[in-house]
Amino acid sequence: MPGNTTENSTENWTTALRYIAGRKAAEESLGFLAHISATVRGTAGEADVVPAAAKACVPFMASAVSLDAPATHPGPVVQSPAEFSAALDGVRALALKGPGPQLVISGHEGTAKQTDPAHLELLREWGADSAVALSLDYRGVPGGLLVLVRGEAHRRGPLGPGDLALVSEVADRIAAFNAFATHAAAGAGR
Repeated sequence: MPGNTTENSTENWTTALRYIAGRKAAEESLGFLAHISATVRGTAGEADVVPAAAKACVPFMASAVSLDAPATHPGPVVQSPAEFSAALDGVRALALKGPGPQLVISGHEGTAKQTDPAHLELLREWGADSAVALSLDYRGVPGGLLVLVRGEAHRRGPLGPGDLALVSEVADRIAAFNAFATHAAAGAGR
């Protein structure tokens, strides 16, 4: 074809591969979200829901995760190898000191404006590559935090905007469960 140079062909292939990778990532994220929803809905015992959700998050979504479930667990439910304990604890402490419902620490270009460079440096000292902490408050019912940490070798790379959207959806499901369990516990105490 006239005008179809090797350079144009390479650009076309690059564009096609990015499109395919984006579709695959979107399909994986939707599948994971359906899995989390089914886990929350289908786990029999209330005390087993949050540990099952935490277990499902590692390794697909994170290298380590900490979920608060004050209605069913006195402390955070943690799914983490020992090497990420300092990062989970550190991010939790930063989030509790912070002003907002969300703390993002990532070197991803799409989240650079949300990340304090000093936090990113601290996170790397703790042996992690990116992290997010989200409030699990739901319609006025306090629910604590979801803290998610990724190591440098995580297959999905540093947390980006698409990951934050997925994490927010997971947090919403856990927060809704926490609110339900809180109201159920209050009703049982009457």
